[in-house]
Amino acid sequence: MNALFFGLLSIDFHYFTDHFPVQNAKTRARSFDSYIGGPATNAAITFDYLGGSSTLVTAIGDNPCRGMVNGHLSDYNLRVVDMKKGKSARPAVASIITEEVTGDRTIIYHLPEHVELFIKNDLEFNFDIALFDGFYMEKAIEVAAICRHQGITTVFDGGSWKKGTDELLKYIDVAICSEDFSPPGSIKGDDIASWLINAGVKKAAITRGAKPIVINEGDANLLINVQKTKIVDTLAAGDIFHGAFCYFYAEVDDFPSAIEKAAQVATFSCRYRGPREWMNQRP
Repeated sequence: MNALFFGLLSIDFHYFTDHFPVQNAKTRARSFDSYIGGPATNAAITFDYLGGSSTLVTAIGDNPCRGMVNGHLSDYNLRVVDMKKGKSARPAVASIITEEVTGDRTIIYHLPEHVELFIKNDLEFNFDIALFDGFYMEKAIEVAAICRHQGITTVFDGGSWKKGTDELLKYIDVAICSEDFSPPGSIKGDDIASWLINAGVKKAAITRGAKPIVINEGDANLLINVQKTKIVDTLAAGDIFHGAFCYFYAEVDDFPSAIEKAAQVATFSCRYRGPREWMNQRP
């Protein structure tokens, strides 16, 4: 199975602390790690780990962090298309603080200002499924339109509403959004799935942390339960969910089943630190 993942690659610095920092004080981290991250990147790595073949289209460019990025990418069997190859570009970076007692995390991030992006003409659209995380929106819309024309199943990872989302949704078959995704008009909660269907999406799901996932295939909303587990770290759980969903949905065209299996993988990942340790532990 071949999948396209279009969106963000970031450099993530991850701190584990006894408690969240308080204002105007120092907080000692009990441990530290660094990774490549970003919704599309984490999803692509998950898809590859489960047995698929991932192509990641993102923007990296030339900067002092390029060597670090290349070093991390060498650990995974991803095909990477850099829309800023050979061009100077500031990196996307994030600092993540995870409270060890609860597994909760907070993220501080910086994205570079708008830059012109290029995609080589030799990018072949021989994919079974394509995921868009809403970053690099102008190009995302362009690529999603090509995928739709080619008959490739398109998936939207909606963490939050971004400028241009309404245009991107015109080319989306499946939308999986968090409960924090807030379309215009103060649409909240269970109503988001119905709103997405009315916007033209064929299938929609709303993730709500440990609460049941709301799904809609054009009829009434249904619920998919999320397994309970001990939470160690929730970093990238949503991204892992999306990558796993793409794998299971491309494997068997069964929306509720793919959602349920993806939730199991994402829940399992929360038992371990960071976005990848679960891969060393999963049977």
